Amino acid sequence: MRTVALTLLTLSVATLVGRSPLAAQRRNNVLTSEEIQRANVGSAYDAVQTLRPRWLQGPRELNRMPANADAAARPAGISVYVNEVSMGDLDYLKDIPAVRVLELRWLSPFEAASRFGPTEGQAAIIVTLKRGG
Repeated sequence: MRTVALTLLTLSVATLVGRSPLAAQRRNNVLTSEEIQRANVGSAYDAVQTLRPRWLQGPRELNRMPANADAAARPAGISVYVNEVSMGDLDYLKDIPAVRVLELRWLSPFEAASRFGPTEGQAAIIVTLKRGG
């Protein structure tokens, strides 16, 4: 009986500990309109640059480049999708006013390929715009 109780306790603790990194990872892959509004930025690009600068780095460069790397040194391995439609690269984010953004979501190259088909190893930023505005 004691072994069963100890096993259940161990499994419970492991389950609770295991959830928090996943929840944190999901939060780091999403920017909500509330976060963007609090940042008081002008464009979707500014929001990403201010709140999630690592999204602007190519997938392979995430561990090799500092977050404040010059834009010219940044690889172009990121596609932008607005309301599920491919719009090009990161520069398109500069044309989207931050007040129109409902959500920004970063996808790894694998997630992007699963969702949109072959992406040549590119990560993706998905922009969901607010309706009507």
